[in-house]
Amino acid sequence: MKKAVSMLCMVMAVLFVKAQDKAVPVEPYKVPVDSVTGKITYEGIVEVKGVAAGELYQRINAWFQSYYKNPTEVIRENDSINNKMVGKPRFRLSNQPDKNGVKTDGGVTQYTITVAAKDGRYKYEITDVNWKQISVFLLKDGWIPNHHLILLLTMIICSSLIKQH
Repeated sequence: MKKAVSMLCMVMAVLFVKAQDKAVPVEPYKVPVDSVTGKITYEGIVEVKGVAAGELYQRINAWFQSYYKNPTEVIRENDSINNKMVGKPRFRLSNQPDKNGVKTDGGVTQYTITVAAKDGRYKYEITDVNWKQISVFLLKDGWIPNHHLILLLTMIICSSLIKQH
Protein backbone atom coordinates (compact mmCIF):
# COMPACT_ATOMS: atom_id res chain seq x y z
CA MET A 1 0.00 0.00 0.00
CA LYS A 2 2.86 2.37 0.80
CA LYS A 3 4.24 1.99 -2.74
CA ALA A 4 0.80 2.55 -4.26
CA VAL A 5 0.19 5.61 -2.12
CA SER A 6 3.64 7.02 -2.85
CA MET A 7 3.17 6.49 -6.60
CA LEU A 8 -0.26 8.09 -6.45
CA CYS A 9 1.18 11.08 -4.58
CA MET A 10 3.92 11.52 -7.20
CA VAL A 11 1.42 11.38 -10.06
CA MET A 12 -0.82 13.90 -8.33
CA ALA A 13 2.10 16.23 -7.61
CA VAL A 14 3.12 16.20 -11.29
CA LEU A 15 -0.46 16.90 -12.35
CA PHE A 16 -0.75 19.71 -9.82
CA VAL A 17 2.47 21.35 -10.98
CA LYS A 18 1.38 20.99 -14.59
CA ALA A 19 -2.00 22.52 -13.71
CA GLN A 20 -0.25 25.63 -12.39
CA ASP A 21 1.20 26.41 -15.82
CA LYS A 22 -1.49 28.56 -17.48
CA ALA A 23 -0.09 27.90 -20.97
CA VAL A 24 -0.59 24.13 -20.72
CA PRO A 25 -4.19 22.90 -21.10
CA VAL A 26 -5.20 20.53 -18.32
CA GLU A 27 -6.52 17.16 -19.38
CA PRO A 28 -9.05 15.36 -17.17
CA TYR A 29 -7.24 13.06 -14.76
CA LYS A 30 -7.93 9.37 -15.32
CA VAL A 31 -8.42 7.50 -12.06
CA PRO A 32 -8.74 3.79 -11.24
CA VAL A 33 -12.26 2.59 -11.99
CA ASP A 34 -13.92 -0.62 -10.87
CA SER A 35 -14.92 -2.52 -14.01
CA VAL A 36 -18.17 -3.76 -12.46
CA THR A 37 -19.51 -0.67 -10.66
CA GLY A 38 -17.90 2.03 -12.82
CA LYS A 39 -16.95 3.87 -9.61
CA ILE A 40 -13.57 5.33 -8.72
CA THR A 41 -11.88 2.74 -6.51
CA TYR A 42 -8.51 2.75 -4.78
CA GLU A 43 -7.78 -0.58 -3.13
CA GLY A 44 -4.95 -2.73 -1.98
CA ILE A 45 -3.78 -5.41 0.41
CA VAL A 46 -0.91 -4.71 2.79
CA GLU A 47 1.10 -7.56 4.28
CA VAL A 48 2.03 -7.16 7.96
CA LYS A 49 3.77 -10.41 8.81
CA GLY A 50 3.38 -11.78 12.32
CA VAL A 51 0.60 -9.40 13.39
CA ALA A 52 -2.72 -10.92 14.43
CA ALA A 53 -5.99 -9.66 12.95
CA GLY A 54 -7.11 -8.35 16.35
CA GLU A 55 -3.98 -6.23 16.72
CA LEU A 56 -4.35 -4.89 13.18
CA TYR A 57 -7.98 -4.04 13.93
CA GLN A 58 -6.86 -2.08 17.01
CA ARG A 59 -4.34 -0.18 14.84
CA ILE A 60 -7.06 0.55 12.26
CA ASN A 61 -9.34 1.83 15.01
CA ALA A 62 -6.55 3.98 16.48
CA TRP A 63 -5.87 5.47 13.02
CA PHE A 64 -9.55 6.38 12.50
CA GLN A 65 -9.66 7.91 16.00
CA SER A 66 -6.51 10.00 15.53
CA TYR A 67 -6.78 10.99 11.87
CA TYR A 68 -10.35 12.25 11.66
CA LYS A 69 -11.32 15.36 13.58
CA ASN A 70 -14.71 13.89 14.54
CA PRO A 71 -14.36 10.09 14.26
CA THR A 72 -17.81 9.38 15.72
CA GLU A 73 -19.33 11.23 12.76
CA VAL A 74 -17.07 9.46 10.25
CA ILE A 75 -17.24 5.85 11.45
CA ARG A 76 -20.33 4.07 10.11
CA GLU A 77 -19.33 0.48 10.92
CA ASN A 78 -17.05 -0.63 13.72
CA ASP A 79 -17.02 -4.44 13.68
CA SER A 80 -14.51 -5.86 16.18
CA ILE A 81 -15.77 -9.43 15.54
CA ASN A 82 -14.88 -9.32 11.83
CA ASN A 83 -12.02 -6.80 12.30
CA LYS A 84 -13.53 -4.28 9.89
CA MET A 85 -14.17 -0.52 9.93
CA VAL A 86 -16.09 1.58 7.43
CA GLY A 87 -16.05 5.36 7.41
CA LYS A 88 -17.68 8.11 5.37
CA PRO A 89 -15.50 11.19 5.84
CA ARG A 90 -16.25 14.50 4.18
CA PHE A 91 -14.46 17.78 3.75
CA ARG A 92 -15.30 21.21 2.37
CA LEU A 93 -13.73 22.54 -0.83
CA SER A 94 -13.08 26.12 -1.88
CA ASN A 95 -12.96 27.42 -5.42
CA GLN A 96 -9.85 29.18 -6.67
CA PRO A 97 -9.74 32.79 -5.45
CA ASP A 98 -11.18 35.37 -7.83
CA LYS A 99 -9.20 38.44 -8.98
CA ASN A 100 -9.90 40.08 -5.60
CA GLY A 101 -8.59 37.07 -3.68
CA VAL A 102 -12.02 35.94 -2.50
CA LYS A 103 -12.59 32.19 -2.29
CA THR A 104 -16.10 30.84 -2.71
CA ASP A 105 -17.63 27.59 -1.50
CA GLY A 106 -16.77 24.71 -3.83
CA GLY A 107 -19.00 22.12 -2.20
CA VAL A 108 -18.29 19.08 -0.08
CA THR A 109 -16.48 15.88 -0.99
CA GLN A 110 -17.40 12.60 0.66
CA TYR A 111 -15.99 9.12 0.14
CA THR A 112 -16.25 5.68 1.72
CA ILE A 113 -13.16 4.10 3.25
CA THR A 114 -13.24 0.45 4.29
CA VAL A 115 -10.37 -1.25 6.11
CA ALA A 116 -10.54 -4.92 7.13
CA ALA A 117 -7.88 -7.01 8.86
CA LYS A 118 -6.93 -10.67 8.74
CA ASP A 119 -3.94 -12.32 10.34
CA GLY A 120 -0.82 -10.88 8.70
CA ARG A 121 -2.57 -8.42 6.36
CA TYR A 122 -5.22 -5.79 5.91
CA LYS A 123 -7.23 -4.60 2.93
CA TYR A 124 -8.21 -1.02 2.25
CA GLU A 125 -10.72 0.32 -0.24
CA ILE A 126 -11.66 3.91 -1.03
CA THR A 127 -14.75 4.29 -3.19
CA ASP A 128 -18.08 6.12 -3.58
CA VAL A 129 -16.37 9.47 -4.10
CA ASN A 130 -19.00 12.19 -4.28
CA TRP A 131 -18.69 15.90 -4.86
CA LYS A 132 -21.72 17.58 -3.33
CA GLN A 133 -22.78 21.01 -4.48
CA ILE A 134 -26.31 22.10 -5.18
CA SER A 135 -26.73 18.56 -6.50
CA VAL A 136 -24.72 15.41 -5.80
CA PHE A 137 -22.41 14.16 -8.56
CA LEU A 138 -21.16 10.58 -8.25
CA LEU A 139 -17.63 10.65 -9.63
CA LYS A 140 -17.36 7.61 -11.86
CA ASP A 141 -16.27 6.36 -15.25
CA GLY A 142 -12.72 7.52 -14.57
CA TRP A 143 -13.24 11.23 -15.22
CA ILE A 144 -12.86 14.03 -12.69
CA PRO A 145 -14.44 17.32 -13.78
CA ASN A 146 -12.27 19.31 -11.40
CA HIS A 147 -8.66 18.14 -11.02
CA HIS A 148 -8.33 20.02 -7.73
CA LEU A 149 -10.88 17.70 -6.15
CA ILE A 150 -8.85 14.55 -6.74
CA LEU A 151 -5.62 16.32 -5.76
CA LEU A 152 -7.09 17.37 -2.43
CA LEU A 153 -8.55 13.94 -1.75
CA THR A 154 -5.31 12.20 -2.72
CA MET A 155 -3.13 14.49 -0.63
CA ILE A 156 -5.29 13.92 2.45
CA ILE A 157 -5.25 10.16 2.00
CA CYS A 158 -1.55 10.04 1.08
CA SER A 159 -0.43 12.11 4.03
CA SER A 160 -2.39 10.01 6.50
CA LEU A 161 -1.34 6.64 5.11
CA ILE A 162 2.33 7.54 4.77
CA LYS A 163 2.44 8.77 8.37
CA GLN A 164 1.23 5.37 9.51
CA HIS A 165 4.09 3.44 7.85
